[in-house]
Amino acid sequence: MMELLTYPRETTSLDGIWQAIPDQYENFENIYGDVVDEDDLPTGFSAEPIYEPDASIENDPADFNIYDGYSVEIPSTFGEEIPEFRHYEGWVWFARTFENPLEADDDRAFLRFGAVNYKADVWLNGEKLGSHEGGYTPFSFDVTDELQEGENVVVVRMDNYRYEDGIPNDATDWYNFGGINRSVEVVTVPETYVRNFKVETTLDGEDVVVSISAWVDGADDGTTVDASVPELDQELELTRTASDEAFTGEAVLSREEVSLWSPEDPRLYTVAVTAGADSVSDEVGFREVEVDGSDIFLNGEPIWLRGIALHEESAGKGRALDIEDVEERFEWITELGCNYARLAHYPHTEEMARKADEEGILLWEEVPAYWDIEFGDEAVQDLYRQQLRELIQRDWNRASVALWSIANETDHEDETRNKVLSEMVEYVRGLDDTRLVTAACFADETDDGIEIQDPLEADLDVVGINEYYGWYYGENDDMQHFQEEPDGTPVLISETGGGAKWGKHGDADERWTEEFQADIYRGQTAAVADNDQLSGMAPWILFDFRAPYRQNEYQRGYNRKGVLDQHGRKKQAFHVLRNFYSEQRRQD
Repeated sequence: MMELLTYPRETTSLDGIWQAIPDQYENFENIYGDVVDEDDLPTGFSAEPIYEPDASIENDPADFNIYDGYSVEIPSTFGEEIPEFRHYEGWVWFARTFENPLEADDDRAFLRFGAVNYKADVWLNGEKLGSHEGGYTPFSFDVTDELQEGENVVVVRMDNYRYEDGIPNDATDWYNFGGINRSVEVVTVPETYVRNFKVETTLDGEDVVVSISAWVDGADDGTTVDASVPELDQELELTRTASDEAFTGEAVLSREEVSLWSPEDPRLYTVAVTAGADSVSDEVGFREVEVDGSDIFLNGEPIWLRGIALHEESAGKGRALDIEDVEERFEWITELGCNYARLAHYPHTEEMARKADEEGILLWEEVPAYWDIEFGDEAVQDLYRQQLRELIQRDWNRASVALWSIANETDHEDETRNKVLSEMVEYVRGLDDTRLVTAACFADETDDGIEIQDPLEADLDVVGINEYYGWYYGENDDMQHFQEEPDGTPVLISETGGGAKWGKHGDADERWTEEFQADIYRGQTAAVADNDQLSGMAPWILFDFRAPYRQNEYQRGYNRKGVLDQHGRKKQAFHVLRNFYSEQRRQD
């Protein structure tokens, strides 16, 4: 299924105050149904489930009221809005009313959620619209036939319980922030409308070939689909054959007339697509990313990726970031001297990629196929593909996104894992073959030094290595023993570093001090600087983040590997990394 493109459209926002009702015992969908027949209920008692609008009427003795629950701001993380539920996992019902936004020239309407963690079931005016699993990607429902004149009632059952057969599964090293963490909106469109479109760039000698594909719902044989790039005076008609799903076309431009997107010059152009009465546009950068030997190339030039990894989290807000939070993260990334960031370990808000487009920061984006998920389960594989598709179709027009990552720290001795991940690489390429496919893997210590023995390397464009020399094992400069292959697959250090509590000082050999962490960074950066197969690094991590596994006296529920603490205060390692990237930039 093609994801609904909403960002360029004018929509009706349903952000704001919603009512929230915790349902720890999971009673309210089938209230009384398991214990008493509806006909035997006392007069005045309602047996209707919570999603029926008239189940919450005045003076009814039901044990819920969707019009008067806990008032919470949406988007938000539920446990941050209501601190007494900070560690709650399970069902929460969310509800709000809104006026029908359809106007005379609108034909169809969709209810779109940016993300709900982890499962969501949605009702409108008592009718179930559908369900969604996955806490970080968008989904939408056609509500044209369910909308009624005047007031409408939407009810969402959020379930942030951790599931063994989920993606991620029930064990992660980050906090499970439940809630409607991203925006909710109603999207209205004509009967024939552009559901999504994709822009791809290929460099061919002195030509820049811009290919545009558009998926149009409600199109018939007489539908005309056009695309344009006004700043470059380009207009083209998109066509399709009987066997094609999409309308396609291409423009061939001279490199002299196009400013290719890069970290030094993040130029964006307006690309518009029109189908009948519907028109959408987006700001898109034209650029090509590829590999040659052990190097990564951007627009035909080798690039060394100076990066940092980060989680999507803000102290006191959980995962519900606003634009100020996004801008603050890019201020830190820019101050470090980065041209690249790894958005770990799941899709972050769409605003991160859009801001990266503007700032000229290349991105690694990933889905949470993390640690030990059930690779052999066909339902899990379907969910895996769904999450990849939802992320890729959301962000495939973002010039900043250079790498799609399919997994993190999975067992390369598991044959089922190896087969499934190889299939997922091909699935990603089938959706988008203009970017690089990667995964965060492990390296192995051998008698000859540090080597990559993961068979997935043969399928990937770029291999990520998570290593913690100097922290969990070995010495901080042990990566100098990495056995490079000058023509081998490009390698990125996708994680490295160590922990420190901000403000704790001591000798460089005293763990948890800023000095110890800074010394790890000195050894690590010196070890990777001269290796020809290493194409960059993204140390772990930009700022301290919530992690239930981490409970010693220095952590107390936080992973302390940030070069900033959770409040944005800089540790010594921040300056070590910034100085290293400054030197790398001068060498470039």
